[in-house]
Amino acid sequence: MLDLSGADLAGLNLSGAWLRDTDLTGANLQGCKLVGASMPGANFSRANLRRADLHGAIAAGAVFRQADLSDANLRSIDCYGANLEAASLTGADLFQADLSLVQAPQSDWRGSRLSRAIFFNANLTGADLRETNLVEAQNVSGAKFEQAHLPSGYQPVNNPRRARFARGFFDRFSRKDK
Repeated sequence: MLDLSGADLAGLNLSGAWLRDTDLTGANLQGCKLVGASMPGANFSRANLRRADLHGAIAAGAVFRQADLSDANLRSIDCYGANLEAASLTGADLFQADLSLVQAPQSDWRGSRLSRAIFFNANLTGADLRETNLVEAQNVSGAKFEQAHLPSGYQPVNNPRRARFARGFFDRFSRKDK
């Protein structure tokens, strides 16, 4: 529960740090290493996290409102329920990131790597997801995309092939029971 708002921590190695509920509002964390850091509930509002390495960090419930996460390494980050409202994630690597229940209206994801990222019930209202590959993301069908800019030709629905297989599979069993 530290107050590091406005601090200049650029380039520091804070890997494995315990930053739970820490106030980092407006802090400069450009190029900072936060690999495996535990920071649930931390406030990174308007913080500069450009090119920061947050691989495997735990940021459940953290606030990244208007933060700059451009070109950041967010691989396998746990952002369950985090607030990414109006955050910039352009060019970020979010491979296997857990973005379940994330609140990210008006956020910018252009050019981000979203392979195997989990978007279970994420709020992406008005978000810019152009130049991303949502086809490789998981649990996208429950996300909210109202007024969002989606990749060309992308339709946020479940894979129809899987849906047909499941219907046919369960229909077979229900007929045998009769």
